[in-house]
Amino acid sequence: MSAFNPSGPAEILRAEQKDEELYERINQQLCSFLLKFKGHVFINKNKQNIFCTSQLLYYALTTLSKLQTLGEEYTKIVQVGKTGKHVPGLVQSTGMILAHVFGDRLIILALDRLIDNVQHSKSITNQAKDKIIQVTTTVKSLVPLFQSLNRVLFYWNGSFYTWAKRFFLIKYIYAVPWYHPKRPLHVFKILSVLTAIHLSVLMIMAVLKTPKLHKNEEKHPSQSIPSNSSSKCSLCLEPRQKTSLSFCGHLFCWSCIHEWLQTNDFCPICRKALNPRMVIPLQNFI
Repeated sequence: MSAFNPSGPAEILRAEQKDEELYERINQQLCSFLLKFKGHVFINKNKQNIFCTSQLLYYALTTLSKLQTLGEEYTKIVQVGKTGKHVPGLVQSTGMILAHVFGDRLIILALDRLIDNVQHSKSITNQAKDKIIQVTTTVKSLVPLFQSLNRVLFYWNGSFYTWAKRFFLIKYIYAVPWYHPKRPLHVFKILSVLTAIHLSVLMIMAVLKTPKLHKNEEKHPSQSIPSNSSSKCSLCLEPRQKTSLSFCGHLFCWSCIHEWLQTNDFCPICRKALNPRMVIPLQNFI
């Protein structure tokens, strides 16, 4: 019998939250460094890539170096493999980290590639194409909810906080022998049920929403519906999301202009004085 006990969900949760705070801090420092050399446009355009790089740096310096993360050290827990007696190997840890950082993005890219191949395929009938694209689009909309589904299971049994750790069977034990604090777990059971209810509602909405979009496209195949994204944001150079208007009359993404104003007090186009209170979101903008 092992002298080390499996860790509780409270310690795992606190460790993960602590780690999230730390690689968010790394991300901020990395953005500040890149800002001096690449500017705001580069940062806004590569926001997700920079964040993934920050995560990889953090886990390379901790988990891949056979060390505890600062969150794990803070809560006195250690990662172990399936047997619960050994630290995960390099291949297992690397796979877990890559799945945790890039998993969702790779799944979405694969689904996008599938949709593109189906649309350009000449050997598939139009009816079959519509059905495949409809199902694939529905699955794509559910991908962000996979992590939430894993959280439901985590709150219930307290084993794997992320689906990447569940897939690679990486668990936690207390780093101190015979340490096993008695804490009530009923709160996590209640949280699991509430999260499951919320997740069920989101999944039903995602499933019901997709067919309506396809029906609208079938009814009006020749009409293109104009949207806010028809024009590009001057900061990220991408179609505008949540179009916002500055006091001086320029249009930006809501998030882009507010990120810009965190470090600047003027409009990036005309350079007139500007602060966040002088930017308004446009509703029903076409």
